[in-house]
Amino acid sequence: MNYLRSLFLNFLIVFFIDRVSPGVEIQNYENVPNIGADILFSLIVGFFNASVYFFFALMEMPISNLKIGIITFIISFSAFIIIAIVPFGVRVVNPWGVIIGGLVVWLVAFMTNHLEWKHYNKV
Repeated sequence: MNYLRSLFLNFLIVFFIDRVSPGVEIQNYENVPNIGADILFSLIVGFFNASVYFFFALMEMPISNLKIGIITFIISFSAFIIIAIVPFGVRVVNPWGVIIGGLVVWLVAFMTNHLEWKHYNKV
């Protein structure tokens, strides 16, 4: 898996969770869905989650599944906690939004970074 695929997959999963997850909703401005906010949120979280492996590689730090898992967990759940506190077009309305949204996004982010690590570790 290359970086662009990883970024696209992380973006799509965050965008999908924003749209269908219980407890996460997109705010409306005069009965029109705020499309820009959820795309921006998805791009930011997707970028950070997709960049974990490359950050470790650039810093020449030893990489392990535990490190990848912890960092992606922090990024994923922090993003949903932040929009629960400070909504900006996407907001979390109950704890299930943080739990389900953070968990699904974390699992995909961990998987994509793990596959990146395994791919570049073989080369």
